[in-house]
Amino acid sequence: MSFFDDTQKLGLVLIIVGILSIISAIFMIAAGFVDDLINITIDGEDLDGNDKTLYCVIAGIGSLIGAIIYFLFGKQVRSGAISAKIDVLATYVRTVGVVMLIGGIFGAAATAAAGVSLGAVIVSAIVTIIISLIIIWIASKINDGKQSTGDKIIWVLLVIAFIIMLILSILECITIIGIIDGICGVLISLFMLGFLFDSEVKAQMNM
Repeated sequence: MSFFDDTQKLGLVLIIVGILSIISAIFMIAAGFVDDLINITIDGEDLDGNDKTLYCVIAGIGSLIGAIIYFLFGKQVRSGAISAKIDVLATYVRTVGVVMLIGGIFGAAATAAAGVSLGAVIVSAIVTIIISLIIIWIASKINDGKQSTGDKIIWVLLVIAFIIMLILSILECITIIGIIDGICGVLISLFMLGFLFDSEVKAQMNM
């Protein structure tokens, strides 16, 4: 079995991503109470006082929930509770959709609490929610046990999405600050691409 065929190794990578994301979320929440920890800029203006506190706490809580979801998913994959490649692939895509949905809702609430125009916040939130729900719907079709033309389209879209993720993660590795996230992104995208080109997964997705 090659490295990128081992779902449990992917689980370990996801656990690491979850832990790093949890730390980042806690850091964000703490930034709301420490003036010089980080600067938050929205629409060209630095937030301060209660606006910054509300933004950091609300956005941080959303990020923390998403990070815990990633961590728990990684534990399931690592333990073998989710082991079939098609199921790991589908659950990963679903997790991305759910985390994006949560992030979009909390991000919109945080931005509104910081005093940004409600109209712009609502539009951004609606777009994020729609994209998230589409991703979750796609995930439900990956391992539904049916082979159709739609599965072929989803397979192609996922290949394109993970290639883009791979490229962006490689670029992220170039920056010192983003190197750890970048490496994790590279590994996850390679795992997912490997799963997509697995003969059994291709057969289940009508390819």
